Amino acid sequence: MSRRALVAGTVALGLLASAVAVVVRGPRGYPELGLADPGAVVRVLVPVLRTVVDLAASATIGGLLVALVVATPAVGAGAFSDTGRRALRVARGAAWVGAGAAALSVPASLADSTGGRVPLGPDLVTVMLARGEPVSWLLAAVLGVVTAVASGEVRRWSGGAGVLAVAVAALLVPVATGHAADGVGHDLALPATAGHVVAAAVWTGTLAVLALVGGDGRARWRAARIGTAAGAVTIASGVLAAVVALTGPGGASAGLDWTVLVLLTAALGVLAAGVLWRRRAGRAAWPVELAVLAVVTGLSAVATRAVPPVQAPGAATTPTAVLGYGLAAAPTPAVLSTSWRPELASLTLAVLVAALYAGGLRRLAREGARWPLGRSVAWFAGCALLVVATSSGLGRYGPAVLSVHIAGHMLVATAVPLLWALGAPVILARRTLPEAPPGGPEGPADWLEHLLAAATLRRASHPVVALALVVGSPALLYLTPVFALTQPLGWLQPLMTLWFLLVGVLFLGPLVAGPPDGPGLPHLARLTFLLASMPVHALVGLALLAADHPVSRTPVLPADGGSGQLFVDDFFVRLRLPWAPDLLADQHLAGVLTWLLGDLPLLAGVLAVLVAWSRHARTEHADVLVGLGSRGTVPRCERGFLRSGPR
Repeated sequence: MSRRALVAGTVALGLLASAVAVVVRGPRGYPELGLADPGAVVRVLVPVLRTVVDLAASATIGGLLVALVVATPAVGAGAFSDTGRRALRVARGAAWVGAGAAALSVPASLADSTGGRVPLGPDLVTVMLARGEPVSWLLAAVLGVVTAVASGEVRRWSGGAGVLAVAVAALLVPVATGHAADGVGHDLALPATAGHVVAAAVWTGTLAVLALVGGDGRARWRAARIGTAAGAVTIASGVLAAVVALTGPGGASAGLDWTVLVLLTAALGVLAAGVLWRRRAGRAAWPVELAVLAVVTGLSAVATRAVPPVQAPGAATTPTAVLGYGLAAAPTPAVLSTSWRPELASLTLAVLVAALYAGGLRRLAREGARWPLGRSVAWFAGCALLVVATSSGLGRYGPAVLSVHIAGHMLVATAVPLLWALGAPVILARRTLPEAPPGGPEGPADWLEHLLAAATLRRASHPVVALALVVGSPALLYLTPVFALTQPLGWLQPLMTLWFLLVGVLFLGPLVAGPPDGPGLPHLARLTFLLASMPVHALVGLALLAADHPVSRTPVLPADGGSGQLFVDDFFVRLRLPWAPDLLADQHLAGVLTWLLGDLPLLAGVLAVLVAWSRHARTEHADVLVGLGSRGTVPRCERGFLRSGPR
């Protein structure tokens, strides 16, 4: 049997598993959620379409990964190898299939939530926005089309990495409106589910695409290592998401069919991991592993239609229904220092970059090379500060108290990027990443250079563009209704944190540490840009102090169509916290913190640039004197200065 037939058979097996599971469980779940049964056709169609989307997304992500890091060309041979170009064609076709299935999921999910009665006319938009899930499928379809078009046009490694990011976003959009985004502990369950979905797609996709396009021994070795890492993440994140759901107030019996489906998929996932381990040793065939993963994908799609225990009626109360956890005490300094709750996205990032930096230091130590202690201290301090700002009481109380939210965001946007810039990670990576042998395939060192040379990154890190992002991000968030509109979207909060971190890195990295490929701007220009960014925090702080209403209130036009605005909705008030602070007083404190925590790290950056400028000037002066001395024109007093300098 051909490879294509085997892959097609595993896809059909996944679809069959999804359909059979729906028929077996029947209309369970709809009464618990207060929904009418949409009928057998819709019940089967929704999870089957989701299975198609998930398998197509896996093939898309897998095809891009094969082209980017698995079947790479020899150094200097071109952007993609022949195998990589075939993988890109597979990714493009799969993206079109996934986009089509996502588009069909829009009316299917709408019918599923309305008892099979899809409203037509003006009411259609209102119902879609009220449900949320159809909108997410529509956005996933749009991103799928973008991925499909871009996969056929990409010619460079950096462009392929950008397309991969879009493909991952298309896969994750429906997760943001799934059951992991609701109920007790959804702040932990949602990122765990997101990591689970992405890792499973990487595991399944790289295996399937490499089976279709073939590859040499090196490509199979890389794919096996990627599959092993993705499999470990898939199991660990899935266990975390399941534990959060099962330990909710509803108990396992409140969502029995969901529990059964999750336990069954977990058992099959462990079986697939065992097959992967045997395949790496040459004792198992890849079709078995791929078939098990396809069945797991189909059953997981059915599990998204079941009701987990944390969504059982009465299981969640305010504010746990909104935040995912309770806040019993007021945020005093003692409470903030002891009330830790992990924010998985930032915590994972901090641990990952700290481990990579430590690996680079270890490699330098083995080679007998030295690395400045101050750089290491700055880097690990930045990682620790990121964890403190997002997983301590600052992160836990941030969604409920504006001043705490501001404190955490300012640390992430300015202090952490400054410490990371002082750590000089690009220099360390260039000194420690292994280079590909002559004629060998590209490796991590080459991928880093491709990324640094990307036109998008260069434009975004240009001081003018980066300054606009640094100035515009807090102003847009806190001085417009954006803050009030985005606060209820819990899944958006980690993304906002990562955005502020990214903007800070793009701005402070080239100014404090210099660009990775050259001297960059003169020190005077760097100081100018740093000083130009400082007033923005003062202005935002003053605006928060001068506002006559809390920024957490959403402006809504009056029902009579008048030109005025009525502030009728407030996110913080809806939390109903017994110790809730005075909103305006807390906002005034937030204004002061915006000024202090925003400008103090920038002032430290100014001092760092001044120190670097002074050292640079001394070095240039010494080089000039050495050059003059080589021509025999150095005065006697200056020769004495040079002799005494190194002492």
